[in-house]
Amino acid sequence: MKNILIACSKNWFFENTEVKKFIKKKNVKIINSKKKLNIEYLKYVNPSIIFFPHWSYKVSKRIIQKYNCICFHTGPLPQGRGGSPIQNLIMINKKKSTVCALKMTENIDAGPIFLKREINLEGNLEEIFKRISNTIINMMKKLIDKKIIPKKQKGKVSYFKRLNKKNSKINSEVSIKKIYDKIRMLDSPEYPKAYFKIKNLKIELNSSMIKKNYIFCNAKIFKERKN
Repeated sequence: MKNILIACSKNWFFENTEVKKFIKKKNVKIINSKKKLNIEYLKYVNPSIIFFPHWSYKVSKRIIQKYNCICFHTGPLPQGRGGSPIQNLIMINKKKSTVCALKMTENIDAGPIFLKREINLEGNLEEIFKRISNTIINMMKKLIDKKIIPKKQKGKVSYFKRLNKKNSKINSEVSIKKIYDKIRMLDSPEYPKAYFKIKNLKIELNSSMIKKNYIFCNAKIFKERKN
């Protein structure tokens, strides 16, 4: 029986029902903190595969070279390498995307690809995460059961820039559709909510719906503390 290790720094993946069932198996271990991903612990687990559904930290060269590390990226690789791929795809009006399972290398999102699956980018971020986690766990099972030879990425390479808290601010000059997209693409407990400001008031928005030229959503209004 193969020993499987799942390294994931975000909770959304582990909230999936099928993932919960999978990680109960005796041969499956999980890591959700940077400190645990070290050679000493990996020697103890002795994993045949280390899966990285979502990992926010750089993995050491020693680990990548010693173990079979497979990561996952939402984007049509080699286009869209880098951070915040879901949000960046939504901002350029993409309705669908590819989720890629690829061999981890020292260069981010540059390794050869084992599998590709298409997902829908409609709805809020939590809904998109559910689709992605379902897709990833199914790809994991296939990669464990079958020997799949990864194929080198082909095509023009492009990179996404990771978003930060400042990118959550809504500018009033953008369209209703753009405002709706910004609200939904950040609608998860693990991301800073989309917001706009009126003088010293901050209005955070979530749970959005769009109908024609109207947005219906929940709002949290509060005074910002001065630093």
